[in-house]
Amino acid sequence: MPTENERKDVQKAMAYDLLRILKQDPEKTYTAKELERLIDAYILGTTQ
Repeated sequence: MPTENERKDVQKAMAYDLLRILKQDPEKTYTAKELERLIDAYILGTTQ
């Protein structure tokens, strides 16, 4: 079972990954539904 520090590291890594994905197209704006799909794709390991 992961420690609390390991869980925090994973959360930070996920947030960083998502920021990098969003910064690929800085001019794009996202709806809440698009962000939900993006996060779902990230979690499932698929591409959008």
